[in-house]
This record gives sequence, C-alpha cells and structure tokens, in this order.
Amino acid sequence: MKTIRISLFALAGILIAAHGLVACPVCYGGQDQPLAAGMNTAIIVMLGITGFVLSSIVGVFLVLWRRARRNGAMLSDQLSVNEQGNLEESNQKGVIEWNNF
Repeated sequence: MKTIRISLFALAGILIAAHGLVACPVCYGGQDQPLAAGMNTAIIVMLGITGFVLSSIVGVFLVLWRRARRNGAMLSDQLSVNEQGNLEESNQKGVIEWNNF
C-alpha cells in the first residue's frame, strides 16, 4: 500500500512538472528564427573548440614520441658497453655486442 502511494505521488509530480518542460521553438522546427541560427553557430563553435583541443593533445604526444625516438637514437650512437657492463662514450672504445658476455 505504501509503494502505491509513493508511485502515485511520483506520477503526480511528473505530470505537474511536465507542463513546464515544453520544448523551445528551435526544437519544434522553427528554422527561420534568430534563436535557431544562434544555436547552430554555438554548436559549430563548441565542436571546433573540442576538435582543436583533442588534436592539440594528439600533437603533443606525437612530438614527445618523436623526441624520445630521436634522443634514444642519439644515446645509442654516443654510448657503448665495456667488458664490465659499464657505459662509456663511443669514442673511447668500440661497441661491444651483448652476446659476447
């Protein structure tokens, strides 16, 4: 019985609130109004900003990825491993293969 009362009150609340939830003229299809043009412009601007931010994030990761590859290649060209397993500059001694240990 208690659940029926709660359901009836919830239904009455929804019906009372539904009167204030009428759609605006843009949703009804009033395409020639200035409100519709403003909404369309706002949607395009928000999509543009979102696309710019997401492409900027991708660009940052691409720059970091390229920089890491370049620095890794420079590091491997400048350093070598000696017989004890220590790193030393390539101009001091030739590169020792890992398979020789």
